[in-house]
Amino acid sequence: MKNNININNETKFFAVIGDPISHSLSPVFQNYFINKRNINAIYIPLHITTESLGHSMDLLKNNFHGFNVTIPHKENIMEYLDEIDPLAMEYGAVNTVKNLDGRFIGYNTDGIGFTKSIEKIDINIRDSNVLLLGAGGAGKVIASEIIKSHGNLTIANRSIDRANKLKSELEKLYKSPVNICPLNNIDGNFDIIINTTSVGMYPHMDKSPVNLNVIKNSKLVYDVIYNPFETKLLQIGKELGTKTINGLPMLVYQGLSSFEIWTGKKATYDEELEIYNMLKSKLMED
Repeated sequence: MKNNININNETKFFAVIGDPISHSLSPVFQNYFINKRNINAIYIPLHITTESLGHSMDLLKNNFHGFNVTIPHKENIMEYLDEIDPLAMEYGAVNTVKNLDGRFIGYNTDGIGFTKSIEKIDINIRDSNVLLLGAGGAGKVIASEIIKSHGNLTIANRSIDRANKLKSELEKLYKSPVNICPLNNIDGNFDIIINTTSVGMYPHMDKSPVNLNVIKNSKLVYDVIYNPFETKLLQIGKELGTKTINGLPMLVYQGLSSFEIWTGKKATYDEELEIYNMLKSKLMED
C-alpha cells in the first residue's frame, strides 16, 4: 500500500465539509481505503462556516468530484443542489454530494450506516419497543429507519416541543404512531435504547443521558457517539449484560456508501472490518 500521495492532473479530489472539522475521522479512513485500492484520489477536510457555505460552492464544483457534509450544513446544503435523492428528501438532510458534470446531486447515507450496523449484530427491530434519545438531525434519520423497520418508537428529548415537532413530521411521513416523553421522565420497558444526543461525548465522559433503571430490561444499547469508544451509557449497558454498540460501525458504513456513490467502488466485508479495526485502534490510542 502506498504511503505517499502523488497528485497529478488525473487525481480526483473528495472532501468533508463542516464546522468544526478537525476532529473528523472521515479523511483517515477514506484515504486508507483510497490507498488500499490504489485509486488516484485524495480526501481532505474543509473547514467551511455557515456564513461561507454559499461562497464555497464554486470552489467545490470546480475542483471536487464529491464531498461529505457534516454539522452544521446537512440541511442548509440542500438549497445549493441541482438534484436531491428521494431518501435524502425524506430525511430532510444531505450528507453526501456527487458532482456529476457540474451538477450537484445530494444523497444521505446515514440511514444505510445505521441499518447496516444493526443488521451486522443480528438485532431485529420489528415489533421491538425502541427508545430514541434525542430529536436532532441524527435522531430523525434513525427514527425514520426504526419506523420503516416496524419498530414501536418512543422519542425522549430535553425539549418536548422539539420532540413534538419530530413526532408530527414522522407521523405525517410514515402514517405510523410515535410516542414522546421528557428525557428526565422516561417510563416503560424498552428492548432497544439508542442515544443520538451528545451526552457522554468527549470531554464529558462521566455523563449518561439515562440511568440504570431505564436500561435494565433492554437487549441492546446503541450510542452513536464513538469518542470515547465506550461511553458511560455503554458501560452501564455492558455491566448489566446487555449487548452494546457505539457509532463507529455506522460511521464506517455511511462513509463507504458515500464513496461507492462517487466512484462505484464497493468495499468488501474484509475491507470494512479492516477499516473498523484501524479506527478502533486509533480511538483507543487517543
